[in-house]
Amino acid sequence: MTSLNITSGETALPGAPSVTLDSGDRCIPQHYLAYTHSRQTVEQVIRDCQFDDDYLIMAGEDQQGLFIQIGVIGFDTYRPRHKQTKRKLVYGRRWRIEPHFPTSELIQTIFLAVKKAREHEVRERFKLTINGQQSAPFSTHQDLPLFVRQADTLRHRQNGQALSQFRKEAVALCRQLRFDHAALSILNIEQRYNGHLLVDIALRPTAFAELAETQITTDTLLLKSPSTNELLFALMDLFIKRSSDQVAEHFTYQSIARFSQAYSAVSLANLSLQTRQRNTEAKHSEFYHQLAAHNECIDRNRAPLVVGRKLHADVEARLSRHCDIEGFMPAPANDN
Repeated sequence: MTSLNITSGETALPGAPSVTLDSGDRCIPQHYLAYTHSRQTVEQVIRDCQFDDDYLIMAGEDQQGLFIQIGVIGFDTYRPRHKQTKRKLVYGRRWRIEPHFPTSELIQTIFLAVKKAREHEVRERFKLTINGQQSAPFSTHQDLPLFVRQADTLRHRQNGQALSQFRKEAVALCRQLRFDHAALSILNIEQRYNGHLLVDIALRPTAFAELAETQITTDTLLLKSPSTNELLFALMDLFIKRSSDQVAEHFTYQSIARFSQAYSAVSLANLSLQTRQRNTEAKHSEFYHQLAAHNECIDRNRAPLVVGRKLHADVEARLSRHCDIEGFMPAPANDN
């Protein structure tokens, strides 16, 4: 039977009972711990996380508190690759970290930060050639206020299309597409009895490819209708999923790929049940009262102070539509 393991930044609540797992190991479940993470403990968790040398996981602290930030090393996706000799370091958004985050939430935030930083790059690597120039239609750098003003002209208006015409347009469209410098081509299109289409796509990478999953592959897309616009969205979804899978299989904490499909979802559900079975002995009743008070304090402190009278009024109006709702309501900030 192994000894109980408490990570730095974690403290067992007074009187917290331990749980004996089916494996024979003992643990104090994470929901019986108090957390006081600091820059030092966050840095230690980060050092226990690994993914890819091109994705730097960093911690920082400013006047607003702790944060996680990902640095990405790569070639500029907005400049021709053959004109670049050096890669560039760019930074993603800052992910705020609450000191009372459970360590599991901290690790999941790091995982999500890596996944979203990579998705940002993936979206910029999907290029469509228009009038001899390449553009990334799904880039996150689109001007959204401008999009709203131009929404009517941007709306897709293609009506029902014959399968034969869709085949021609889809093949021609793929000649204009590149993903991570790889060419795409259509191998086959098959229509199912319900009108949905199966589209087999081939990817042919070049020496300029940077992503690990950009290899010679074939994939099958499912479209609800013969629409080239739907085809573009389906391709983008495919590349994002492949990127997410890459992160899930190779992001590790203490050398374990926690989010990998190599681990049984059923076994994970069973482990969770084991840690959530209450100790029914009378000596632990006082602990559960203290635990409820502790959790209530955490929940109360998470309720935000909403900046701006109008925004707070909007939130209040929406909450008023619910006749029975529990929890701690957001309050207006003092400097409104």
